[in-house]
Amino acid sequence: MPETAASATEKDSEPSPQEAWDEMPLLQQRAAVFRVQGGRETAEAFVVAFVLALLFRAFIAEAFVIPTGSMAPALMGAHKDIFCDECGQQFPIGASLEYREPSTENVVVGGICPNCRHVNSLDLKNNPDDATFSGDRILVSKFAYAIGDPDRWDVIVFKVPVNPKQNYIKRLVGLPNETLSIMHGDVYALPGANIDSDNQPLTGDRPTDLGEILRKPPEKLLAMKHLVYDSAHQAAALIEADYPARLQPWRPGATIPPDDSWNVSRSADGLVAKVDAGEQPEWLRYYHRWPTQEQWEKAEAGLSLANVDPYRSRLITDFYAYDAYLFVDSDRVYDLKPSPMRTSRLQRMMGQSRAGGVFKPGYQSGGDLSQFRNHLQYGGTGYAGDGVHWVGDLIVETDVETASGTKSLTMEIVEAGVHYNCTIDLATGEARLSIEDGQARFFDPFDEKISNLNPVATTSVTAGTRHKIRFSNCDDELLLWVDGDVVSFNAPTTFTSSSFLNPQSARPMYDGKGNPLDASPVGIAVQGGAATVHQLAIDRDKYYIATKDGNSRMLDYEMPGLAEFAGSVVRVEEIQAVMGEPEIWDQFPGWASRRVVSFPIGEDQFFPMGDNSPESLDARCWAGTKERFGRQRSVDPDAYLFADASYVPRDLLVGKALAIFWPHPWRSPIPFTPNFQRMRLIR
Repeated sequence: MPETAASATEKDSEPSPQEAWDEMPLLQQRAAVFRVQGGRETAEAFVVAFVLALLFRAFIAEAFVIPTGSMAPALMGAHKDIFCDECGQQFPIGASLEYREPSTENVVVGGICPNCRHVNSLDLKNNPDDATFSGDRILVSKFAYAIGDPDRWDVIVFKVPVNPKQNYIKRLVGLPNETLSIMHGDVYALPGANIDSDNQPLTGDRPTDLGEILRKPPEKLLAMKHLVYDSAHQAAALIEADYPARLQPWRPGATIPPDDSWNVSRSADGLVAKVDAGEQPEWLRYYHRWPTQEQWEKAEAGLSLANVDPYRSRLITDFYAYDAYLFVDSDRVYDLKPSPMRTSRLQRMMGQSRAGGVFKPGYQSGGDLSQFRNHLQYGGTGYAGDGVHWVGDLIVETDVETASGTKSLTMEIVEAGVHYNCTIDLATGEARLSIEDGQARFFDPFDEKISNLNPVATTSVTAGTRHKIRFSNCDDELLLWVDGDVVSFNAPTTFTSSSFLNPQSARPMYDGKGNPLDASPVGIAVQGGAATVHQLAIDRDKYYIATKDGNSRMLDYEMPGLAEFAGSVVRVEEIQAVMGEPEIWDQFPGWASRRVVSFPIGEDQFFPMGDNSPESLDARCWAGTKERFGRQRSVDPDAYLFADASYVPRDLLVGKALAIFWPHPWRSPIPFTPNFQRMRLIR
């Protein structure tokens, strides 16, 4: 269409962009500039933030979700968080097996309390907090090891040598250029390693000298401990049934508790023990026992358990409450199995990675677990109801109050028949350590100075005061805390137990009720006045199982040798039974059959292990995995270069675990309640 004169005139009269800008008021010009610049800066900010996030994730820090329970209870994979329905003790149990398949093929329906050993039945239908929570979310520093070497006992993330596409998280125990050995639950390091010219370990006999025992710093020791007993949590059914308390008055030679010594009272608020001692020490001792299933049933039925021997005891073992979960096939609980396909984003944020299934009409949620009859399984091993290995390294903590004028307070830990004592003079506050096994032992066998026989320290614990005192005997070292602070002594408090215990005598001892030794491994004594124990808690140290084979049961014992001695196959349950029979401890051949394993570690090689030793596939077990299970295909022939190695090469280190920044939230009484208790730095 030809352009008319009018339209040409209108076009000619339209101002140019520059003319329009010049005619615009100054305020409008500024507003327009701000809009354009603001939009551009916003876009640039998003791009920069995205790039920085990628750089931060690649080089500085990254968030990870813990998938399994190999580091439990410090770091937990999929799990359940339980409060014991008898004593109220809170404890987690593993539930990672529920997530091994796309839909839930096994379901955890119960757990064993580490304190009172009651078997708890879970109310999966009505209690949202009995459902399975996803693993801890942690923050990992990828920069930490770019500027420095990892430290022993760090919690590290790395690419696992048997499958470098997968991240693992463990605790670093062995360092480069040393030989690491595991014996009786402890770890030892000898400088130097038997390696070839290619920096690979040479096979051969383990060294006769294992080197120095590896001692954990106090903060690591407390982060890695496991609960044995806490007097603050008492089972009401046991109190009503007159089941004897696990803390009992005792005197040397006594076969029954004396009536004129400690008075022990129990209630829903816990246990309190009081004494007014004379010139002779009055002892309150711990006896490690709990009701059998039959006794629990009697107590819950209102029957008496007063005839139970108060001095009966078992050995403290490497029991892991996290591994003591009870499970069944999901078909016995659900008509429609839980599945991640039906989970909303909100549910995942709340720690629920699978939508709830449809329960079977006959399932008695929270009811007696006998409903599953013989289909109920105990943990991944089938024998997780108790530990299998004796643990003598213990930590005892007490909240104790003394009256004015009381003379002394003693805390004692017995291991392999040796008494490790801390005695506090309440007139001066002086704490004195000692080691005795019929004779006084020097902390350093090559230094016979008096300070090396009885290291001393000044404390604030005096008569007429109340304090929380913690005493430990772990890794051949005695430590003392007062009100949370570590006490410094005038001489080293480390010792070498092998200087007075040979491998044959490094076993539990028992000399009858009048001298129970390892059958009552913890005691507290007061002399010359009154005192009140408001609480007493016992924890055990980590026990590392000596194994080089992840394809068999995680045991220290050479089971074929035990079978040859016994004349038949020895079941794990039989070993557990021995732990509860002090009279036959000295006859048990298992003490001599405990394995010792050694691992040479070369340059730029690191040896990690999981805190949950029976359930951890770590550097102890990697060698030979490729031959046993095969390996994934890879376009890179060097991808599995270290698939048979019992170490992590430096190149596969990812970073250092820093903090649990988002543990599972609680689902009741208000959904999405933050779990502040578990938000903490990783020790």
